[in-house]
Amino acid sequence: MKLFIFSFLLVLNAAANFESFSFPSDRSLYIIDGDSVSLQMRLAGIDTPEIKQKCRKRADKMVDCGQLSKHYLKKLLKKLPGEITITPIAIDGYQRILVRVYKGDVNVGKRMVEVGMAFSYKDTYKLEEQTAKAEKLGFWSFDTPPIRPYKWRKQHR
Repeated sequence: MKLFIFSFLLVLNAAANFESFSFPSDRSLYIIDGDSVSLQMRLAGIDTPEIKQKCRKRADKMVDCGQLSKHYLKKLLKKLPGEITITPIAIDGYQRILVRVYKGDVNVGKRMVEVGMAFSYKDTYKLEEQTAKAEKLGFWSFDTPPIRPYKWRKQHR
């Protein structure tokens, strides 16, 4: 079923003019109000700290690294030149649409890892994460960088 949905999304992406598309459940939808819905999409290849996930910026200052990452993504999408392009690539186990997002020619997920504001999911951007760590960019410059989000989620279930 996931392969079918994935293939279907790729076909839709290729078609410039489409009338409708479907998902396996309403879990992909975020209900805003009575006449507004949004699609829940996840940037493929990255993982960021969860909202309320704390890390130590300096010895005397704790910060919410999830909020920092969120605000950086917003800033990035505003400041980069060009149009936003969203390419669906798969459906994950939570029925979210996995996407690659570009702003102009910039792969936004990859950039988040390059500047130290996201972790590589598995090995997708492993080299970029290692470079950000070595250069102490973003979270990697903190006194105590955030733990990997999957570990934090496991501890806070």
